[in-house]
Amino acid sequence: MKKTRFNYLIPCLFILISYTLYSQQDQNEYTVKFTSREIKIDGNDNESTWNSSQSIFTNWTFFPNVADQFDSPTELKIVYDDTNIYILAKAFTKNNNFVIPSLRWDFPGRSSDCINLLFDTFSDGNNAYLFGSNMLGVKRDALISNGGLAGSGGRGDVFDISWDGKWEVEGKIYESYYLIEYKIPFSTLHYPQDSNSWRFNFNRVDTQGLQRTTWAKIPQQFRPYNIAFMGEIKFERGIPKPKGRVSFIPYINALSQKNSFENSSKNDLSFGGDLKIPVGTGLNIDLTINPDFSQVEVDNEIINLSMFEIRMPEKRQFFLQNKDIFSNFGATRTTNPFFTRRVGLSRDLEGNIIQNKILGGFRLSGKINNSLKIGVLSMLTDEDIENEIPSNLNTVITFHQKVFNSSAIKFLFINREVTKDYDFVNENDNFNRLVGLEYDLISKTNLWNGRFFAYNSFSPLKKEDGFSGGVRITRETRKHKINFEYSYLGDDYRTDLGILRRIGASKLAPYYQYTIFPKNGKINNISFGFYYWLWFKLNTSSENILENNFQIPLTLTFNNQSEIQLMYRQAHQFFKRDFDPTGINDDNPLVGGKIYKSNYIQLVYESNPTKKFYFALSNNYGKFFDGRKYSFKKSLNFRVQPRLLATMIINYDRIKLKHFGHYNELWLVGPKIDYTFNKKLFWSNLIQFSSQSENFGINSRLQWRFSGLSNLFLVFNDNYLVENELIPRMRSFNLKLLHWF
Repeated sequence: MKKTRFNYLIPCLFILISYTLYSQQDQNEYTVKFTSREIKIDGNDNESTWNSSQSIFTNWTFFPNVADQFDSPTELKIVYDDTNIYILAKAFTKNNNFVIPSLRWDFPGRSSDCINLLFDTFSDGNNAYLFGSNMLGVKRDALISNGGLAGSGGRGDVFDISWDGKWEVEGKIYESYYLIEYKIPFSTLHYPQDSNSWRFNFNRVDTQGLQRTTWAKIPQQFRPYNIAFMGEIKFERGIPKPKGRVSFIPYINALSQKNSFENSSKNDLSFGGDLKIPVGTGLNIDLTINPDFSQVEVDNEIINLSMFEIRMPEKRQFFLQNKDIFSNFGATRTTNPFFTRRVGLSRDLEGNIIQNKILGGFRLSGKINNSLKIGVLSMLTDEDIENEIPSNLNTVITFHQKVFNSSAIKFLFINREVTKDYDFVNENDNFNRLVGLEYDLISKTNLWNGRFFAYNSFSPLKKEDGFSGGVRITRETRKHKINFEYSYLGDDYRTDLGILRRIGASKLAPYYQYTIFPKNGKINNISFGFYYWLWFKLNTSSENILENNFQIPLTLTFNNQSEIQLMYRQAHQFFKRDFDPTGINDDNPLVGGKIYKSNYIQLVYESNPTKKFYFALSNNYGKFFDGRKYSFKKSLNFRVQPRLLATMIINYDRIKLKHFGHYNELWLVGPKIDYTFNKKLFWSNLIQFSSQSENFGINSRLQWRFSGLSNLFLVFNDNYLVENELIPRMRSFNLKLLHWF
């Protein structure tokens, strides 16, 4: 034991001395040396290139407190040759008790030991690549957009973990440290033709010390992947001109399916694929023919007690690349003019959402230069005469022009148009078009951010008010966060490829949050907020109030990443039409034309996610429309690292409305088991039961990533209707081979 401590102290002392000497230089600049020597990616640092390379170190603790002190130092070295950039990371540790939840690509980074590299190759402070790994060489990569301002005023998903790039990594554990070697081809990255320097940062998650450390200092109110605060790496001899790689990704899919409701079966063999063609230094052309998404993970069941549609995440690979160019518009929780999940989704004659076949598509996306991004997307969907669904051509065109530091002016054009005449299509549904402008504000230090937008929609029949516009402005400091939002949606505003909560109304939504960071103790921060939003008609009369809602949350975040929140919420909602919040009493709904009041107290606790067993509990109770509701949600997680992660989701709602005169109980149960055999073979199993949808489903997905981004999938789906017994609906087997050339 004494020997282990001594072996740990000596390298730490060396690192501290080196850090002191290096800190006398500019800590935010690093010169990347050129090498002609071969570097083998094996988790060893025995190459002479590494011995002669300059080091940089983690300078700051981002969590639990921003400071220049940390328990375990991290050293980084960077070199490059004509085709690749190489990074060696050396992380000193107290012991070998690491958190390794999975061997699967894109493991969760917040609660796992890992080192993440961030490259802003266009130095625009807006977009960046992330490459991360743990000590076993398990990969995680992502695209970061909008400056990394996740969670700042509803900017949407700016951390896109769905992106996968071609690169190599290997890690190895030693007695008092671990090493990670990265090899990132220049062809995987987009960057300017005359590029000689990139903005760069790296961070480390250290579960032993419950710390997150960074090279460049990031203010505590932001996320560790914030792009506004980065250092700079300069290449000794310049870097090779960007050369994109043409990729062909064909697939073959064998399907065996049985529909018990229709007493029919289907055996089918289909072909298709994607073609990726680089254009210039930052643009890509993507073509898809007969795309198939049978390997995509199923959506999680959700109990919906509101009158609004639940937005489900996009999981289809073709729509994920450069999705920030197409998706981040409008007001996320009010009006989103374009959402890719709308493409290919339709409703059958019974009102059920079904997947309509996509025949093919085209996308041009990326950067023309340092300041201008462009996106063109066009998808052709097939007709379904039986369900009276026409063939549609769905087109989106957008431009993003950078202004000032990281702000942008954005143009958006959307067109959904029926491809031919159909007897069952209403005249006003032949097309829907939308055109608009936005200004996205991101100040240099992220102190201010916001959005100003204006849209107008067009349909065949004349409309009087197809306008939608709004503003959101946020000021965020370490202690204070102030936000103001206003949105207006005209009576005739329409976006068939987007998401709308209401039309013919305005939304006013201010909120304030105050955060305290105690200097000592187990509590990292205490935050108190007041959130308010009002939906109303542009009229002074009180009956034109559609929704009046406010929340008062008190949140305590601890140094071990556990969290507890107490919240009071009160809401007044106006129902224009009859509505059943349970979704199971359609023949006896709440009467429309009235205002209903709700209020409840909610208590949420999330335990330390670095533990082998961790959980999240949520309980709320209070008035619910004209009755009462008690709810609890439980998420139980257990891991046998690094291979097994088991999760159990249990949601329960007990609702008694005076209108019904009896209790309604809604259950959602969803056990999930993920097993990773190795870094290439993964098995995921999800079982879901929802009493609201009366559905019981099984999804089992075996994935073999046999080469790079090439995969073999075996997917089993089994679905049942629940009516006192299990009634078979649909069963299918999919065997899909997808190869990346």
